[in-house]
Amino acid sequence: MTPKIWSVAALGLTVLCGSELRTDYTASRTVRYEAYMELTSEMTRMERDGQPMEMPGGAGASGQEREVAWTDKVLEHKDGKPVRVLRSFGDVKQTVTSSFGGEEQSREQKGSLDGVQVEFKRGDDGKIEAEVKEGDAPGEALEGHKLELLLDAFLPDGEVADGDEWTVEADAIRRGLGLDLSTALFPPQQEPERGGGSGGEGRRGPRGPRGGGASTLFAQAALEGKCKLKEGTEDVDGVAARVITITIEADGQLEEQSFGGSGRGRAFGIPTASVVETNYEIKLEGKLLFDAKSKLPIALELEGTTKIDSNREFEGRDGTMMKIGSTQEGDVKFTATLSVE
Repeated sequence: MTPKIWSVAALGLTVLCGSELRTDYTASRTVRYEAYMELTSEMTRMERDGQPMEMPGGAGASGQEREVAWTDKVLEHKDGKPVRVLRSFGDVKQTVTSSFGGEEQSREQKGSLDGVQVEFKRGDDGKIEAEVKEGDAPGEALEGHKLELLLDAFLPDGEVADGDEWTVEADAIRRGLGLDLSTALFPPQQEPERGGGSGGEGRRGPRGPRGGGASTLFAQAALEGKCKLKEGTEDVDGVAARVITITIEADGQLEEQSFGGSGRGRAFGIPTASVVETNYEIKLEGKLLFDAKSKLPIALELEGTTKIDSNREFEGRDGTMMKIGSTQEGDVKFTATLSVE
């Protein structure tokens, strides 16, 4: 008897093929990128030699809100990758707040590239060259930029099927969240002075651990990301978007850093101190939406928490040692959208 040969089509079966979630840079379009970042942190524990300490004026807290927007138009591409991009920056701004000892401060900062238009080009050596087309920008503001979209950092290499997972390294995570451009877009500013009075130098405003709080923590942390392609799609304003779940975690110990300890400080009776141990934790969860039809990532949503435990040893004026312990806990939120204009 001749055996029957059944075709997959005849049996009505579906063959599961992999999907390539990759941005199409050959399309003639202008893509608008808008992102929002919010970081908050509050002192939840302060101890001296193991005993709770009262904090006059309440616990210290800090916050940072950042908004950035720009459009990208690919002027030239090669092998499916952008070679020359016209990037027009819109609003680039942030607000930093802090409170300590009952004193509150707020600083607004306009980004270096606010309203500036720049043409970025990849040279023959692979380096990115920048030419300002409209507006003014300091040279350092043009460093560190890439031609690809930021959200590409979370996309997989090659094809993936439903349920597949892949990892994202620390540098790529910072790239995807726009944190690698922090110094370029928002150069460090002098901390405002407080409590100076006449005849003496004011003290700098309160700063987070190692001088930058949660923002600095993300720049130093050993971030690890895991992405997973979910089954099916999610409707986003009529777009059947593929959903990539994202989990980002980090924990470890920051490098030790000395505080005070100078001869001048000891001469005026200022205690010397060194960080004995500073541990941190970061946990973020969210998703990235990808429009498979237009081949474009269209939205990112991430939320989570941070925690920093510090233990310091101080040498008092009388030469005795005391231990100060503190905990700062915070909330984190990142959102970004991409749309075709």
